[in-house]
Amino acid sequence: YDARLIEIKVKASKKEDVLKILADDLKALDYVEDNFYEHVIEREKNFPTGLPTAIPIALCHTEAQYVKHAAVCLATLEKPVKFQEMGTPQNTIMAEMVFLIAMKNPKDQVPWLRKMMEFCKDLHGLETIRDSVDKVKLADFLRQHLA
Repeated sequence: YDARLIEIKVKASKKEDVLKILADDLKALDYVEDNFYEHVIEREKNFPTGLPTAIPIALCHTEAQYVKHAAVCLATLEKPVKFQEMGTPQNTIMAEMVFLIAMKNPKDQVPWLRKMMEFCKDLHGLETIRDSVDKVKLADFLRQHLA
């Protein structure tokens, strides 16, 4: 987890704005292809990623072919943003945090998602992420709990 890929208290009115900020961070550090953002948005339309966890989150991603190097981006939000619910797209959730996952090896995605789903049961951990104000400390916390 790289502190340069963490955005704290992002001001955004819609999911596309949050995802653009995160995708731009990944692109600026040369983790992803130029068209990564467009593919994330397209995948989000077809396979929504909102999760109704104790503190709602979204776990966004796209195909590995648009990724140069594996990375995980995170945005905590000043105000929740609407995402369609994973597996039940007719429902919406108001995500307070958005993870944008760039996986180079598709085989790494399922184990990471499993670990993330297990972590999401920990309300204290989710609160720690949501309430964090220090990118470096948050990156350390994520490395300890989600690496």
